[in-house]
Amino acid sequence: FFLKYKDCVNSIATNYADLQGLQDKQFFFWGVLEKLIECKKKECGVSADILPSTICGHLCKGRSLTPESRGVKSSVEAAKEAFFQICIQMGKICQPLNVTEAIALINDMIRDTPCKDTLMDFQESRKLGSASFEYGSVATGWWYGFKQRNRHRLVTKWTKMKNVRQMYDVIYDELVDTCVAINLDVPVFTD
Repeated sequence: FFLKYKDCVNSIATNYADLQGLQDKQFFFWGVLEKLIECKKKECGVSADILPSTICGHLCKGRSLTPESRGVKSSVEAAKEAFFQICIQMGKICQPLNVTEAIALINDMIRDTPCKDTLMDFQESRKLGSASFEYGSVATGWWYGFKQRNRHRLVTKWTKMKNVRQMYDVIYDELVDTCVAINLDVPVFTD
């Protein structure tokens, strides 16, 4: 939904800017933006409200008509996609990254690159971190934010029933082999 909405807003802003460039502002008719919004909402299949002030905000001087995101662009943007692919591959082999591993991995990926310098400048300019904080490295907050921003892409198939069943079969076999458990003829279920 959000991507359709964002594409619709970007399309309206671009078309409205083109219209403003073609016509003299003194003769620009009232209601053109509202009509354009309604037309594009139908075209894109968006039912949510899009306010004229939202479009006008995109037309501010010095602002991109189609911004990728709100706020500041990530300092580790160059390494983010490669890191994302590693996360996916680790999930596929049933070894998802934990917090410590993820932070160590991304910090290793940006070490001695322009990303680290950009991140350091960003952190120092905003006075982030404490006395023991190492500038130019990401912390746990970045990892949690990364997972939140990419939750629609970070989907693994581990929780499918056949995978869970396979995991329990392997674990039960090992428990029986080590004499920690025994096989029962009739299964006993507990809550």
